Amino acid sequence: MREKSTGKLRKLRQELSSMESLVIAFSGGADSSFLASAAYEALGDKALAVTFSSEVHSRFEMKEAREIAEEIGIKHEVIDVKLLDDRNFTENSPLRCYFCKKALFSRLIKIAESRGYKHSACGENVEDKDSYRPGTKACRELNISTPLVNAGITKQDIRELSRERNLSTWNKPSLSCLATRIPYYTQILPRTLSMIERSEDFIRQLGISQLRVRHHGSTARIEVLPDDMNFLTKEPVRKEILKRLGQIGYTYISLDLKGYRTGSMDENDQIE
Repeated sequence: MREKSTGKLRKLRQELSSMESLVIAFSGGADSSFLASAAYEALGDKALAVTFSSEVHSRFEMKEAREIAEEIGIKHEVIDVKLLDDRNFTENSPLRCYFCKKALFSRLIKIAESRGYKHSACGENVEDKDSYRPGTKACRELNISTPLVNAGITKQDIRELSRERNLSTWNKPSLSCLATRIPYYTQILPRTLSMIERSEDFIRQLGISQLRVRHHGSTARIEVLPDDMNFLTKEPVRKEILKRLGQIGYTYISLDLKGYRTGSMDENDQIE
């Protein structure tokens, strides 16, 4: 495994070095952070990490992105975008992620062109093809580079190689925007996003790092890892969660016994 991942890293370095200059879509997650680290190593100041800040990105996520970019040392900019101005996005069809990524990657390309960078890239890895990811279609349509895919790098490779680089993101939980907590065809509204963000912030402050609060109208469906379920149901934590999420606006607060998993909003044949 070690020899194989080292070979992939060598291939990644060769591709990044050949690009001469590069702008990276940087969320601060494990994948984009590893790519940013490798790009900075290969290109130095000719690599730029760009984080998009919008209504669907939590303040917690933005804060972490800034801190991780500083940790890596790469040049970093945060660009504001207004995704809720796009009706195709707010209608929240199963193509929501496609419309989001199309808007963000189009903006990334414009930034690269205006600043004189030759390439634009994202942190997609080879396993991203195996799940429902309409955003990947936008990446292909706009010819956004995917250096991790080209090098054959998997999620496990990213975590292993990030750990060797002493990146704090080597075991960071998966990220996704707040809109992924809302069922398809339920309109994405500022108030809904605020309820989700405040609920997750509160539960995170209790010491739970891997979680989602899924929004179902007046019901909050909490997903955490199985090992954390018992903690949430004990007093006084249970009462604190009921009180705070009730104040935020939820009438019913449930704990999903299946636990945390990515793509739970894609279950039950929501996608046709």
